[in-house]
Amino acid sequence: MSEGARAALLGLSERVDWLVARFCEAVVLLVGGALLALLTANVLARYALDSGGFRFAQELPERLFPVFIMAGVALAVQKGGHMAVETVLAMLGRQGARALLLVGHAIVIVSYVILCREIFGLAEIMAIDRSPVLGLPSSYGYYTLGIGTILIILTTLTLAIRVALVGPEAMPIPGPEELIS
Repeated sequence: MSEGARAALLGLSERVDWLVARFCEAVVLLVGGALLALLTANVLARYALDSGGFRFAQELPERLFPVFIMAGVALAVQKGGHMAVETVLAMLGRQGARALLLVGHAIVIVSYVILCREIFGLAEIMAIDRSPVLGLPSSYGYYTLGIGTILIILTTLTLAIRVALVGPEAMPIPGPEELIS
């Protein structure tokens, strides 16, 4: 591969990663803020209203929480904050570590593609079931998981591209607060 093609592929990988990160960060901030505001308003309403709070405030967090979690999972993958055992990588040379990481990324991508396909199939089936208060289809949560798996696939693919072109040192290094010894 020519140096120009390598640089273009790395640049594309970084742009996709940047877009996924900004999207996920926005989702975490917006949904997290909405959850906090909703739950706070419901607690206050329990004391202020004779009805004992908002009926929808029980159901809406259940619908928003998967969105919050999946965005956080995609961010964790990007930052290397997912669970990893690196003992074998440390024993391999640079090329061996690169090969093992690429095989691992390929397994993750294929697994998530299969999972994503199944999730979207299940979402179609669950669309007929509706939540009792808001009337939202039960497929909502499944679509959230499906979109989250797509974000994880994109993130894992960008990591694989960087590892293939740069080497194992392209893997993100989590902060010390994220490490468990």
